[in-house]
Amino acid sequence: MLTSNMERIIRENTIGLIATITPDGFPAVSPKATTVILDKTHIAFCDIRSPQTRRNIKTNPFVEANYIDVFRRQACRLRGVATYLQRNSTEFETIRPQFETWGELLNDVKGIFQVEITAAQHIFSPAYDRGADESSLKAEWLSRYTKLIG
Repeated sequence: MLTSNMERIIRENTIGLIATITPDGFPAVSPKATTVILDKTHIAFCDIRSPQTRRNIKTNPFVEANYIDVFRRQACRLRGVATYLQRNSTEFETIRPQFETWGELLNDVKGIFQVEITAAQHIFSPAYDRGADESSLKAEWLSRYTKLIG
């Protein structure tokens, strides 16, 4: 399901915007910065401070995740079904090593959200339709962001 380009976008831009549905039917989007790719059809991210996301997924497990490469002007949109793996459960301990690069932050993890991907899409900016290429877009947007941070 995930292509190598989608995997690159997720790995290089680990902040994902995760959309869930609240119990009263409203959309809720939350940034998550601990995403790992488990395999071509599964991603996971940590529950560090995510009580609303946990509540929403318990009520309705359907999620959408978006990872955006602001320099290449590309994105990866994933839809799927999330499950919550409680800290110290067998499932949690099986996946936990994937997050070892987060070091001490792992002490704050309450659980892990695992998403089975049911649909995946690699999205390109309309700039590509007008003939822009990846190299020029990267240079342009790097310049813009560099000016923003001075």
